[in-house]
Amino acid sequence: MLQFECECGNRTGFFATGARDEQGREYIDPEDDDRVTFMIGDDSVVFRCSFCGHRYRLQRYPEAEG
Repeated sequence: MLQFECECGNRTGFFATGARDEQGREYIDPEDDDRVTFMIGDDSVVFRCSFCGHRYRLQRYPEAEG
């Protein structure tokens, strides 16, 4: 499980669904949709705390070769 915790104290987890994509990567879903929302862009994912509105950006990095 992955954990999200905002500076305001809001926290929730993301859990594995058991479903996988064609490359074997497992999908995850938020534990509580009311605590955090996320937007997927071309080069990043933005997480928004539903309590205080603070946003966090997770930048996409080039995949490692091999």
